[in-house]
Amino acid sequence: MDLFLMAVACYGVGIVTLFFPHSLQRAAHWLANGASLAGSALVAYGAGMQLWGGVQAEPLAWGSYSLTCDGWSAIFLLLTGIAGVITSLYALGYAQSYEGSRLRLLGGMWSLFIASMVLVLLAGDGFSFLLFWEIMAVASFMLVNHESEKRSTWTAAYQYLVMTSIGTAAIMIAFLLTGTASASFSFADMANNRLTGWWQHGVFAAAFIGFALKAGLVPLHVWLPKAHPAAPSHVSALMSGVMLKIALYGFGRFMFSFLPAWNYWWCVIVMVVGVVSAFLGVLYAQMETDIKRILAYSSVENMGVIFAAFGCGMLLKVVGTSNWYMLGFVAALVHAFNHSIMKVLMFMSAGSIMHGTGSKNLELFGGLARKMPYTALFTFVGSMALAAIPMTNGFTGEWLVLQSFISLASSSSAQDIRLWTALCFILLGFTGALALGCFVRFFGIAFLGRERSELVEHAHESDGFMLSAMGIASVLVIVCGIYPIKVIETVCIALELPLEFAVQGMGFAWAGSGALAVFNPVLLLILLAVLGAVIYLATSGVFVEESVTWNCGTYPTERQQYSATGFSKPVRRAFDYMLKPKREVTYVRKDHSYFGRQLSYKLEIPDMITEKLYLPFQKHFVGVSAFLRRLQQGSVRLYVSYVMAAMVLVLVWGALYK
Repeated sequence: MDLFLMAVACYGVGIVTLFFPHSLQRAAHWLANGASLAGSALVAYGAGMQLWGGVQAEPLAWGSYSLTCDGWSAIFLLLTGIAGVITSLYALGYAQSYEGSRLRLLGGMWSLFIASMVLVLLAGDGFSFLLFWEIMAVASFMLVNHESEKRSTWTAAYQYLVMTSIGTAAIMIAFLLTGTASASFSFADMANNRLTGWWQHGVFAAAFIGFALKAGLVPLHVWLPKAHPAAPSHVSALMSGVMLKIALYGFGRFMFSFLPAWNYWWCVIVMVVGVVSAFLGVLYAQMETDIKRILAYSSVENMGVIFAAFGCGMLLKVVGTSNWYMLGFVAALVHAFNHSIMKVLMFMSAGSIMHGTGSKNLELFGGLARKMPYTALFTFVGSMALAAIPMTNGFTGEWLVLQSFISLASSSSAQDIRLWTALCFILLGFTGALALGCFVRFFGIAFLGRERSELVEHAHESDGFMLSAMGIASVLVIVCGIYPIKVIETVCIALELPLEFAVQGMGFAWAGSGALAVFNPVLLLILLAVLGAVIYLATSGVFVEESVTWNCGTYPTERQQYSATGFSKPVRRAFDYMLKPKREVTYVRKDHSYFGRQLSYKLEIPDMITEKLYLPFQKHFVGVSAFLRRLQQGSVRLYVSYVMAAMVLVLVWGALYK
C-alpha cells in the first residue's frame, strides 16, 4: 500500500499546481504532468508487484473509510498506471497548446482525475468507493468542459454531468441495498450479505444500469460520442482507455463478490446488451466524419465486446456443463487491457492530427502521410489493432472472445443457449467486418491519396513528447499481439486461475484443445515473415513503370477520389432503415436554370437512440414541467388551498381504511 500512497502523494503535488499564480502557468504544466507521470509509474509498479511479486498490499482504514487491493483491483491498477504514464508523457507536449487558456486548471484537474481513478480502484468499502467515484465524475466533467467558450463543449459537458449523475444514483442504490443487508459497508462484510429474491434482482438492475451508463453501453451511451470529442485529446484517451474500464471493475466487483449466485436472465441481459452495443457502436463509427467521434463510437463497440464476453462467462457458469467458463472472464479482461492501450494510442493520434492541421474533419484530410510520417505510422498500428488484425493486441482479445462463445455453443444442447449463441455470432461477425471497414476508411482517407484542402499543405509533425508517447503505445500494441501469453498470465493471476490455463489458451499452433481452438502468434509471425520473403524475392526483379492512372483522357484530381462519406455509402445504404439519414441539397448560386449552378450537400446521421428514446422523453418531461409550473402561481391563498385539499384527502383516506 505504501507504493500506492506515494503515487497519490505525487498526484497531490500535481493538484497543488491549481493554486499557482498565472505567471507560473508553464511551471505548473510541467510539474503537474511530471508528477502524474511519476505517480502513474508507481501505480503500475505497485500493481505489478501485487500480481507478479507476491507482495500483498496491507489494508489501510480510518473510521468507516478504507483502502485495500486484491487481484481484481490490481489488474485495473496496472492498466491505469500504464495508460497514465503514456498519456502524461503525451500531455507534456500536447497541453502546451493551451498556454494562456487555463493551462494550470488543465494540469491540476488532470492529476486529480488520475488520482480519483486510482482511489476508486483502491476503495475497500462502499462509502470510499462512492466518494472517489463522485470526485472522478466531477474532475472528468471539468476536463470535458475545459474549452467552455465553445457552445458545443459545454453542452456536451453538462449532458455528461447529468448522465453520470444518474449512473451514480443507480450505483448508490445498489450499494445501499447491499450494505443494509450486510454487517457493514466494507467490501468484506458486503460479500456476506443477506440479499434474497427480488432484492438481488434490484441490486443487479441498479448496478448494471449504473456501470453500463459509465461504460457507454447502448442505450445509455448518448453522452460518450459528445463528451470524448469535446475534451482535450489526452483526456479523451484516458477517459476511453481507463475510465470506461473502471465501470467493468465496479460491475465485476458486484458480480463476483456481492452477487455470486447469478440468475440465468442476468447473464443473457449482460451478453445481449454487450453484442448489440458492439454492433451499433461500430455501425455509427463507420458513418462519422469527426475523427474523435469515430473513436468514441469505437469505444462503445469495444466496451460492448468486453461486456458480451463477461456475460458469456456468466452464462457458461450458470449452464454449468463447461470447464471453460472462466474463458469468458479472461477474454473480457484481456480485451479490456488491450483496448486500453490501443484506444489511448488512437486518441493521441487524433490529437496529433488536430495539432498538425487544426481540424478533426476527416473529409478535409488526405495525403497526411507525406506531412506527418511518424503519426501516420503510429495511426496505422492503432488502426490495425482496432480492426483486430493478427499480430496486434486487438486480435488477441477478440480471438479469446470468439473462443468463449465457441465454448458456450458446445457447452449445452439446450435450444435457448444455441439461439443466444447464434445471435451473438451474427452480431459479432457484423461488428468485426464493420470495424475493419471503419479503420481502413479512417487511415486511408486521412493519410493516403491527395490533399483535399489547404489544411494538409500546412500540416506539421508533432513534437518529441507526443511522438514518444505514441511510439511507446505502438510498441506495446505489437508486443502484446506477438507475445500475448504474458498478458493472459497476468489476467489469470488476477482471477486466481492456474497459469496452465493461459498456456492452454495461447500456447499451441493452429489446432484444437477440447472445445478450445488456439494459435501460436510467434509461429504465425514466422510464417508471415517467410511468406513475405518469398514474395519479395519473386517480385524484386519485376520491372514497374510508374504513370498517371488513366481517367478517360483527363488528369485525375483530388475531387475524384473517395471521400469519407462516399466510402461508407454502401454500408449506409444497407442499413438505411436503421440509420435514417437526413439529406439536404441547397442551391448556393443559380445563375442559369440548367448551367452554372452551385450546390451544397449536407448529410446527417442522427443517433437512433437519441431520436427514438431521449428526445420524446425530453419532450414529455418539458410538457409535464410546464404543467406543474402553472400550479405554482405565487399566490399564498392558492398554496393554502393546496394544503387544505391535501388534509381533506388524508382525513378521507384515514376514515376509509381505519
